Amino acid sequence: MKSWGISHVGLQRKLNEDAYVIRTFGEHDQAYFVVCDGMGGAKAGDVASRVALESFSERLDSLLKPKMSNEDMVDAVSRAAAAANSRVWNMANDDERMEGMGTTLVAMLVCDDHAVVCNIGDSRAYLVDEQGIRQITNDHSLVGEMIARGELSAEDAYRHPSRNVITRAIGAETEVRSDVFSLRPRAGQFVLLCSDGLTGEVSEPEIYYEIAQSGTPETACKTLVDIANQRGGRDNITIVLVSF
Repeated sequence: MKSWGISHVGLQRKLNEDAYVIRTFGEHDQAYFVVCDGMGGAKAGDVASRVALESFSERLDSLLKPKMSNEDMVDAVSRAAAAANSRVWNMANDDERMEGMGTTLVAMLVCDDHAVVCNIGDSRAYLVDEQGIRQITNDHSLVGEMIARGELSAEDAYRHPSRNVITRAIGAETEVRSDVFSLRPRAGQFVLLCSDGLTGEVSEPEIYYEIAQSGTPETACKTLVDIANQRGGRDNITIVLVSF
């Protein structure tokens, strides 16, 4: 297992409200990866993403143990997400300067040959292999829910005026429910975690092509950021790519 991460402010924002972490524990063949995207336009979005990342990591670190079962892993990421939500919510309510701040979160925990993916908001996880690219997570957004109900096509969602409205976020409520998905990654597969600064500018076939056809995964990450910026770079762009 190898991993690469990159974050870019984009071309139209002065502040990078995205944050990510990559942590590996070789002695137990464990690792976790997290991407957070502070809520655009809200107060202290950069604080929310950083605090959520730190709190999620601290709680998950305390729950890791050798040879975790799938149930242990699901419980661990769920508890870590809940801890992140509580901390961001409390900070936002204790300091009026941070009122309304929030963040998305997408994370993957890997233990031996098992993995679980956790998400809140519209930052995404994708599985990429010789069969193509498929989204693991579901977007917690207005257009994502419209697509799920069959009211909107994925193509039309890119142009929808409410495409940036999210329906679930870290710090928005006293409690938040995370979605958790279990995987059995195999050799040759990739998992991509990313903020919507990438997916808002670059299509899934283009993402697949760069990951599958670029000379190296690191080159693919840099190229995807470049493409997003060439198309306007309207948002912060963060990518974490994991190969198995």
